[in-house]
Amino acid sequence: MELERWRQVPAYSNPMELAGEWEDYGIGDPFVLRYNGKYYLYCSTQDDQIGVKAWSSADLVNWKPEGLVTEELITKGAYAPEVVYWNGYFYMYTSPGGGGHYVLRSQSPTGPFTVQTDNLGMSIDGSVFIDDDGKWYFTHASGRGILANEMSDPYTFGPDKLIPEAYLQHWTEGSSIWKREGKYLITYTGNHVFSTGYRIQYSISDQGPLGPYRTLENNPFVISTDDKFNGLGHSSTVLGPDLDSYYLVYHNLEGASTSGPPVRKLNIDRLQFNGDRMSLLGPTFAMARPVAKMPDFSAKEVVPGSTVGWKQEQLRDKTIVVSDSTTEQAFTAEYNFHALSTDESSTHIGVVFAYENERNFMFTDVDSQSHELIVQRVNEGKIVLVGKAQIPKETDLTKLHTIRVISVNGKIQVYWDNMHKLEVDRQIAGGKMGYIYASASKSAPAMLFTGYSNDAGGSSDYETVKPVPGSIEAVHYLKDKNRGYSDSLANEHRGIAADDGSMAAVLPKAGDWLQYPIQVKQAGTYGIDLDMLPSDAETTIEIAAGAEKQQFIVPKRNKADQAWERTRIGSMALKEGYANLKIKVVQGSLSFKTMTFYPGDEAFSPIDNVPKGMVGMWIPVDGGYETRSHEYIKTFAGSEDWTDYRMDAEFHFPTMPTSDAGLLIRSVHESYYPHQVQDAFTGYYAFVNQDGLTLKKVNYGKQEILKTVPLTIQKDTNYQINVQVTGNRIRVYWNGSKDPVLDYQDPRAYTHGKIGLLSNHSDIIFHKVSVSK
Repeated sequence: MELERWRQVPAYSNPMELAGEWEDYGIGDPFVLRYNGKYYLYCSTQDDQIGVKAWSSADLVNWKPEGLVTEELITKGAYAPEVVYWNGYFYMYTSPGGGGHYVLRSQSPTGPFTVQTDNLGMSIDGSVFIDDDGKWYFTHASGRGILANEMSDPYTFGPDKLIPEAYLQHWTEGSSIWKREGKYLITYTGNHVFSTGYRIQYSISDQGPLGPYRTLENNPFVISTDDKFNGLGHSSTVLGPDLDSYYLVYHNLEGASTSGPPVRKLNIDRLQFNGDRMSLLGPTFAMARPVAKMPDFSAKEVVPGSTVGWKQEQLRDKTIVVSDSTTEQAFTAEYNFHALSTDESSTHIGVVFAYENERNFMFTDVDSQSHELIVQRVNEGKIVLVGKAQIPKETDLTKLHTIRVISVNGKIQVYWDNMHKLEVDRQIAGGKMGYIYASASKSAPAMLFTGYSNDAGGSSDYETVKPVPGSIEAVHYLKDKNRGYSDSLANEHRGIAADDGSMAAVLPKAGDWLQYPIQVKQAGTYGIDLDMLPSDAETTIEIAAGAEKQQFIVPKRNKADQAWERTRIGSMALKEGYANLKIKVVQGSLSFKTMTFYPGDEAFSPIDNVPKGMVGMWIPVDGGYETRSHEYIKTFAGSEDWTDYRMDAEFHFPTMPTSDAGLLIRSVHESYYPHQVQDAFTGYYAFVNQDGLTLKKVNYGKQEILKTVPLTIQKDTNYQINVQVTGNRIRVYWNGSKDPVLDYQDPRAYTHGKIGLLSNHSDIIFHKVSVSK
């Protein structure tokens, strides 16, 4: 029944094409503002055009063109406009033609925006973040990493401060800071908009918007170099319509326009969170994904006496307007409102939640005179103070403001204009929501978008359908016993702390299981990686999805160090469409963080010699292939679906090596562009230089030396190198040696990918390259 419900949900597909896009340019550098329950999209302006285009939407999918929101002359070729709302005004930041930033202002998200400053410089891709204390920050692009500026007002910027962790080893742009569950997240992109390897990375900080940040292992977390879908980047993040989820808005590259600039398209995918780890349910391409879930209850405007689903009550000198609908115990409620007069009685406006009756409810009162947000509880008619916090002194209640109340895990969190202002320990029951204000006021406040969802603190991640291919968080199983988890599975096993700030799940004994809703893009064979703790006993697990069912054996490991391992457990056939995926222990036990599915249809094909498609920049010489001297060259062959194989090569150096050259193993996401990192791929690199043999792990410019073996290398001497990858083990043989000269077990293995050759400005001639099982 549930699966049938998903099949009936309206769907959308990336990339999206909107009415009114810039012709032969599309939508690049998309930014989405959420205001009063509605979404506003802005994008870069075609280079020779003036103005900034915008669209509006209620659901992030159906977009209505709003036309040009500014026609100021300085907006010719406006790069990456972003808009922030503050106390009645909308501020736009853009760098026309990449020549420095201007600030524009409007009283409406659809303009007209007018110029407020001269050129402020600071490169391109400016973005504003407002912290919980009301302090503003600005970030922008540079070749050293993202630069940040503290702001004293919307127009005044302090000196540049480098955020060194927000760096993609080359030009880094498209930054955005936001805050969730007390943690600061920064997303950033690079290195060049025309590279198929344009990608998005994120870092997280516990301390503040300026860092220090740490970058988690699952980065870059948005990348695709597929011929049909690539160049993914320049993102913004926005709260979903259900008030609990978050969505990533980004573009893909379609190619170059007739005049030269890039043509790009809009993409939107849902984010998921597991502690400190953030990941994307995607990137999805040409896949009919469910439209974002709307609130469980909402109204665009609440007018007492006329809005269906609401009623008005009198409580002594107060008027209460409450919903007929009732929240569950865990909920997120949002209220948008403003005063319609400035008389003294209108300086107090409150929002109601957990309303049982006129003698029992909670409310948050806004006092514009003391600039306080006051949470109070009415218990059998008596008012008890629960907590209070300061709001900005410049707050004008005649301008629209937003309060968000979250009840989750025995806590109440209160947000004022997206700033987390208050958190108290208080377990409350569900109840009605609404508003409270003085009956003596000249008029009731304007009560605009108001709604709630019965999700809080990311709980909607559990029920969200996970796309395959993609990664599933172990702790994002379906809610409820015998639906999402086995009856005997204790609560403490459904969430244990892992090593990276995330949570993992434990299936401690045979018969224990967890279940997840999935959507398979197309029927086929998919490889499966588990991120798991090693066990000192062999484990058998069963994975079932619809009619497909398969068992996998996980060999025992030495678990003395209790290090988490990323391991391929095998592959299985999956049918296209929606299914519930169940992972069950048949024998032993399993502790795991993530389960990742990736295409595995392409069968392994042996290679007897250097394939023509791999030659690229190599020059045929005496039956072999030689690099062009003093160039960095990499080429690839095979399939990203390949897993375990052996790669053999014969080579010699015509001159004494001064740099490295060698073999690429299990490589994915390779890209070529002059203005980006050289090592634009993810995989292993077994290379030789004047010091010997080295095995290195490469991830788009980030390098980790795994093991080095000293060797004597001479010019004009033929050498043989053989690399064999089996599971997490990598063995390198030298000159026909019986035993490997380099043997490495990688607990965080790259599990699949192509072969390749690489020369880092080295003279080398490969005589023979072959691949076998």
